[in-house]
Amino acid sequence: MPDPLLPLPPALDQLLVIRRWLELTLARVDEKIAAVRAVENERARRRPLPEPPRWWIEYGIGAVRRPDRVHTGACKVSDRGRAATRESVLEVLRTVPSVIACPLCRPDSELGLLDT
Repeated sequence: MPDPLLPLPPALDQLLVIRRWLELTLARVDEKIAAVRAVENERARRRPLPEPPRWWIEYGIGAVRRPDRVHTGACKVSDRGRAATRESVLEVLRTVPSVIACPLCRPDSELGLLDT
């Protein structure tokens, strides 16, 4: 069954010309990919990512935006939060009854609030 998307000529010499053109085009694309990757690698090398905060507090949605959970800086569960100090995380955990420690990153364990 012939390919309806790309009708090719039946002559061998024409097919060989098309093949060579595709090889040259692919080589140009590969060169461009290498150049773009080099630029991206250089940008990444020059601008290292900032170190994540050690602690952060996640805030709820709404006008009030009360603290909702506390996380370690490495936790990727939510991005709705702000960097916090150890003292502010401890204060929020102790004074705001509705705030919970993230069950995945376990900041309460790292803070020494739990024995496990």
